Amino acid sequence: MAKKGMARPERKHTQPRNDAPPVPEIQGKAKHGNEHARPIIAGTASPNLKVYHKLKGDGSVGDPQK
Repeated sequence: MAKKGMARPERKHTQPRNDAPPVPEIQGKAKHGNEHARPIIAGTASPNLKVYHKLKGDGSVGDPQK
């Protein structure tokens, strides 16, 4: 028997499930270092684990410093 103040679980799950695939995690020094991560360049090792970004050229993250 449930005690006073304990939540009783509902039998139905009413919230929709997340249909979006998981986003790959940043690995290694890029995740644990204090510097900004460099942009990932196409044609490097293990491309199935990397996300490729195009540089905007407006000075945002990853663009070369002027």
